Amino acid sequence: MTRPGRFAWALALLAVIAVSPLAATAARPRPASAAAVSTSRFESVGPLRLADTRQALCGCERVDATTVRIDIAHAASSSAAASDTIVAAAVTVTATNTSTDGFVTAYPSGTPRPATSTLNARTGVDTSNSAIVPVGSDGRIDVFAQSPTDLVVDLTGVFVGALSARAGRFESLAPVRVIDTRLTSADGLSPFTTIIVPLPAGVAPDASALAVNVTTVGERSAGFVRGFAAGTAEPLTSFVNPDGTGRPKAAAVILPASAQGISLMTSAGGNVVVDVVGWFTGASAPDSNDGLFVPMTPTRLLDTRDDKPRLWANATREIASPVTGGAALVTNITMALPDNAGFVTAAAAGTARPATSSVNAVARNAVVANAAITAISTRGLSYFSSAGTDLVVDATGSFTGVPVAATLPVPPPVLASPRVLMIGDSTFASLNVVPASKVALRGFDAVLDLEPCRRLVQPSCQSAFTLRTPSTALESIRDAAGSIDIVVIKAGYNEGFATFDSAVRTIMAAARAKGVRTVLWLTYSEGAAGEYTRHNAILRSLAASGAYPDLAIADWNAYAAASTGWYADDHIHLIRNGAWATADYVTRWVAHLVDNPCPTPWAPGSFVDAHCPSPDEYAKATGTLPDLHALYGV
Repeated sequence: MTRPGRFAWALALLAVIAVSPLAATAARPRPASAAAVSTSRFESVGPLRLADTRQALCGCERVDATTVRIDIAHAASSSAAASDTIVAAAVTVTATNTSTDGFVTAYPSGTPRPATSTLNARTGVDTSNSAIVPVGSDGRIDVFAQSPTDLVVDLTGVFVGALSARAGRFESLAPVRVIDTRLTSADGLSPFTTIIVPLPAGVAPDASALAVNVTTVGERSAGFVRGFAAGTAEPLTSFVNPDGTGRPKAAAVILPASAQGISLMTSAGGNVVVDVVGWFTGASAPDSNDGLFVPMTPTRLLDTRDDKPRLWANATREIASPVTGGAALVTNITMALPDNAGFVTAAAAGTARPATSSVNAVARNAVVANAAITAISTRGLSYFSSAGTDLVVDATGSFTGVPVAATLPVPPPVLASPRVLMIGDSTFASLNVVPASKVALRGFDAVLDLEPCRRLVQPSCQSAFTLRTPSTALESIRDAAGSIDIVVIKAGYNEGFATFDSAVRTIMAAARAKGVRTVLWLTYSEGAAGEYTRHNAILRSLAASGAYPDLAIADWNAYAAASTGWYADDHIHLIRNGAWATADYVTRWVAHLVDNPCPTPWAPGSFVDAHCPSPDEYAKATGTLPDLHALYGV
């Protein structure tokens, strides 16, 4: 999909064109639009390329610098849908020539942009996703791009108002794999090969369309995949863009079908895996009001970045259905910053999880989305993750019918077990001096790098106690083996004020490059003279700036202020009880960050919080500190 041009450039060019493509066709007859009828049937159209901002005549109208408007109703005017009310469109949106990571949202024209996304555009990579998008009252959709990119929009069908129908009703299937060229082609398909995917068993010969999930893998160059009804002319459209790495890339799409099935053409070659998840009836089907599409304003149902906990590895999260009495929900599912390569499977809650996936991430910290049509149960929907990930689920509509019965119990919660790198100087190395205190480090995989005389970025001095020159905190992060989820820093007492701000910024950049989720920075014990007050002020300023949402400030200075028997005479270095208190403090903070229960109660026999508050919150609310003697025998 790579051609010269940019979204901003192509749209700016429209401003000097005397008559836009939409203005030139506005006087032509166009089908009714908006939702005079709340339910609708599907009708195949094309596939057609509706808009391409790389072209001077892009097939779109500029709304503003970031949004284009596309006329769905006019594009469908050559079909039988011309006399019907168009409720929604089945489209594929592709972002290409992207210079900055961002997201793209498609939504009904003339309505406020929803807090949802259709795809996540990635710098230098063609990214696409399919969606069923409700249309506005003028029969159009708006497409917003957060960052500079070109946009391509293809249409495979529309939903037109109907109280009941024969053709165009959705029939769900247990996902069935109908093609896997890895089993039949040792070297993969050659570039520009076309294969035919037959209709699976149970699908009527006059099915109007198939809902499929297509995965490309093993390609040797970047390219695209086209889908269309078998036996018809190949269109100039696409629905997934292999990136040339050979790694799996999946796309869910509704494609028009013939009695022979659907055709797929891959320009990149490699292998293709096709799962059919449902189909749309033809004229031979009985008249019914089941399987009709009901649009909704694009709505965010789940975002675990805000609605914790994160979806941990081998965990399942259930959500209630936003509709009453629906049989299936149309969603966009996004894996955001997974811990490792993995997948998420959507299914009806309380039913057996299918041996398929709904969206796949190929690497740690990827951001990848895919459309899904998921059956609804009497308990809602469920999402299983093979790797820890944040999960975002947006809905655009549902299909009528009866929810399936939920027969399995609610899955038990799965707790996080993050990998935590603890970096300290002599104020943290007390855990090495009092090794028994490490028993209080619970609920996570602790990687300890605690050395006296450590600095943040500048070369450190040689410790008089260990006779070693430690690595810097920066080097500790860069050299840590494997992936790290949280970095805890209790170091920097040897850092001068003049360089402290830049040192913190350098540490944050290194943590991000390492894939760290959160940096937990303990405030500095200000001591009798308060010499570290300025360090703490800089930390709080950076955290409040909005530039570092991954910087969490643990206010150790305030937390430990009322303690007795924790500090040496300088009120900075820790003695025995202080080592235990610090280990307990970090443990509770980690549980708070990952939304785990507290590993221990605050006092023996007391309530264990299901969602551990930060120890700062606890101390402020209760005016007390954990009972270290009773908890650990200190």
